[in-house]
Amino acid sequence: MELISKQIIDHFLDCKSMAIVGASRNEKSFSAQAAKQLNKLGYNLWYVNPKFEAHEADNQRISSIVMLPADVNHLLVLTSKSQTEFVVQQAIAKGIKDLWIQQYSETPQALELAQQNSLNTIHHQCIFMYAQPEGIHKFHHSLKKLFGSLPK
Repeated sequence: MELISKQIIDHFLDCKSMAIVGASRNEKSFSAQAAKQLNKLGYNLWYVNPKFEAHEADNQRISSIVMLPADVNHLLVLTSKSQTEFVVQQAIAKGIKDLWIQQYSETPQALELAQQNSLNTIHHQCIFMYAQPEGIHKFHHSLKKLFGSLPK
């Protein structure tokens, strides 16, 4: 597994506009919790899910990466593994170069495709560890720091 540097993570988090692919309407879902934290930090978020309908675009809910505005160049991928490679293909087609594939969403095929297309890809990492962690995530971040497993 390639090492993910703090510089790549900081670059991703420095953008203030991103799309959450695999967004859910369920407020208890992981994607909703990630969105809540990122909103709190001032990110402008777009939500991508094939089940979203055209009239929801006013709320920045869209059904496809293709529909993202041109200025959205960062994707937080929170899909099931079965969908991740397709998401990477869509990102490539859209010209998006920055991906954060949430831990447990990555597949070898998706990561290889991203690498072949020179995408800046964060994987095997949890967004909560780096987006100003709170609660249990802050505790996990502290443990990772203590044991030297945070990217450098």
